[in-house]
Amino acid sequence: AGWILGMRNMMVTVSSEDYVMVAQAKGLSERRVMFGYAARNAVLPNISGFALSLGFIVGGTLLVEMVFTYPGIGFQLLQAVGAKDYPLMQGVFLIITLSVLAANLLADLVYAALDPRTRKEA
Repeated sequence: AGWILGMRNMMVTVSSEDYVMVAQAKGLSERRVMFGYAARNAVLPNISGFALSLGFIVGGTLLVEMVFTYPGIGFQLLQAVGAKDYPLMQGVFLIITLSVLAANLLADLVYAALDPRTRKEA
């Protein structure tokens, strides 16, 4: 619910910006103004927040797998720690790290596609 409330708050903030009022003055449809102008800029803080919280999400899944003995990567890591299987631990940490890096890269690419200020001019 926090993400939705944050998006609503940003939509209220962004809807009073000059570029939204200019788009409305041009006579664009309300749907086009809200999705094409307002929502595009209002979603940016949510994308940044998602990228930052991704590491905590992975850590939470590891904890859930350990508590409920769900056979996933966290449970595999727990067994590797118990058996002192260092190469397996390194592999699990590598997979977790690469998945978090890939998700952050994806968030950065989405951010660059949505926000024209972050695009590099050639």
